[in-house]
Amino acid sequence: MITDFELLKQLITAIKTDVGNKLTLYIMFLEVVIFKPYYNLGNTNDDKYKNLKISDEYKLTHKLRFFARSLDLDSDVVTRFKSNYNEAIQGIKGGLNPWLIGVLGAVALAITAAFFTPVIAGLLAPILAPGLSGAAAVSAVLAALGGGAIAAGGLGMAGGFAVIVGGGAILGAGAGVGVGALFAQSPDAALTQAAKLEVVMKEIVLIQKDIRLAQEIIKEQRQAIRSLEDQKDDLILNKEQNRQKIENLEKAIEYLKNALKRNQDLL
Repeated sequence: MITDFELLKQLITAIKTDVGNKLTLYIMFLEVVIFKPYYNLGNTNDDKYKNLKISDEYKLTHKLRFFARSLDLDSDVVTRFKSNYNEAIQGIKGGLNPWLIGVLGAVALAITAAFFTPVIAGLLAPILAPGLSGAAAVSAVLAALGGGAIAAGGLGMAGGFAVIVGGGAILGAGAGVGVGALFAQSPDAALTQAAKLEVVMKEIVLIQKDIRLAQEIIKEQRQAIRSLEDQKDDLILNKEQNRQKIENLEKAIEYLKNALKRNQDLL
């Protein structure tokens, strides 16, 4: 984690010099704006952390606007990201009240998903990499989220990063066994990733008029849903033992189907 703000600014400058990073900067900033400190993972920590949230929303928004300008992004993107994310959550859930956006406001977490990775991997390790810890657990979790090792036909750790950033978990490339296991533990994870992807579609892909990329994302979403439905069928072979996982995965698939329809309507 970076705590030195001068070092943080140096890293920002290095990233901005590459014009090809513009989309990456938007996606990274989206993660910062809508980051939730915690969502249910189906374990004993759920009750302990379920109410975790930022205490001063005004100060947080001020910091986010400052950080947007540091990335050469329009500071109004903070409000747009929040608004579109809330709208996506509400729509995907079927018209229920949107969640409050819980975001962690320290700019030390803001530059790249790499700083989130050890934390996220630590939360998922008991599910996806039981018995491992430290760097081995991080590597194993990222590989699992990416559909397995590259040598075995998966996308390895690179695919795992796609899960963490920009709604990648619901793309076909990321919908491996690891993602199915995560969604079977927590359909809320599918909801948040689906909402992120809608923001990416609406605020980034469509604004840049990249219809081809938008169509590719929709195609991958369909493949992801089919992959998760296959995993649900496998769980049904031991229906009584896997009852809760099946229910969770069914809810996750419902969210993803709703999200797919909303993205298709954008075109």
